[in-house]
Amino acid sequence: LGRNPQLFNYFNEANQRSGPGVHDGLSAACPSKQSKTLADAVVAYAANIDHLENLSEAVERISHKHCALQLAPEHYQYVHDNLLEAIGEVLGAAVTPEVAAAWSEAIMALSKIFIATEEKLYGNAKKEQWLGVKEFTISAIMDEATDVKSFRFQAKDGTKKGFTPGQYITIFEKPAGKEFFAPRHYTVTSQPEDDYYQVTVKRLHDPNDPENKAHDGFYSNFLHSCNVGDTIHCGAVYGPDLLEAGDKTRAAAFVSVGIGLTPTKAMLASAAATRPKVAVFHGNSDPEHQAYGNALEMDVEKLGGIWKTFYSRVEGGERMSAQKILDTLKAEAVDPTSVDYYICAGGS
Repeated sequence: LGRNPQLFNYFNEANQRSGPGVHDGLSAACPSKQSKTLADAVVAYAANIDHLENLSEAVERISHKHCALQLAPEHYQYVHDNLLEAIGEVLGAAVTPEVAAAWSEAIMALSKIFIATEEKLYGNAKKEQWLGVKEFTISAIMDEATDVKSFRFQAKDGTKKGFTPGQYITIFEKPAGKEFFAPRHYTVTSQPEDDYYQVTVKRLHDPNDPENKAHDGFYSNFLHSCNVGDTIHCGAVYGPDLLEAGDKTRAAAFVSVGIGLTPTKAMLASAAATRPKVAVFHGNSDPEHQAYGNALEMDVEKLGGIWKTFYSRVEGGERMSAQKILDTLKAEAVDPTSVDYYICAGGS
């Protein structure tokens, strides 16, 4: 990354591990999540080299991310060169010229798979949405909870394109003084029929040390500082069709903590329309920090679904667990083995 700073447009700076030649400001506190993801992908590829069909789901998911970040085929040469160098550093003398050549061929073969998949996704985006970055105007801002706001925005050209519930839109803004900075994905929490896009964002900061900006999230604080009428720049909506990938004869259970409730809001109506039952299990610190208040709970009740909240920082509170989820489903006469579980990320 130090030699190729333009990659910061595609890799979240906060997730990178510092080292010799690495860009200033990177944290050396822990290994990179993205480094581990890349390592896992390489290992999975090597293990399935003769059965690449086993990787189709992972390739689709990663390709959607790549397209959302607007990666181009030429960027894969950076991946090849740096990954090959990393393999040499780790394996040392074991990397003979023959081994290096085999790894080089394998990496480029995997790159071709991604490039072909992403070419199709870009083609669909060109036909159904847009390519590149468009200007949007923030049309409404709603307070959803402590440090949580929803932002609605509409394209300045007046168009609104469809999408699939559960997909994400990417915001392209750069901090002052940064030439390269990774965009940020946010789940679209509006519905395809709405005439706007909506995202719900938790402001990341340390409430116990407001003067310390080290833990502040750039994009979340940027959005929370915006006003109605401001302009933001967004890429097209991407992401696999998660509900379609499941079994429509099975109930759908959404499991989340904190701001991870946003994919649940996005997919709830569609799941209720296509599944025999929906269930929501959500963990948070307290009601004041729960996005959407009790509005989502009321929606679930209207849909005849199951709602269970776990508050960890209230008197008599409790934490969510797998066993409590299973027990709740059984109590509602839902067979836990006949459920598609959607685990939504987030922090409380």
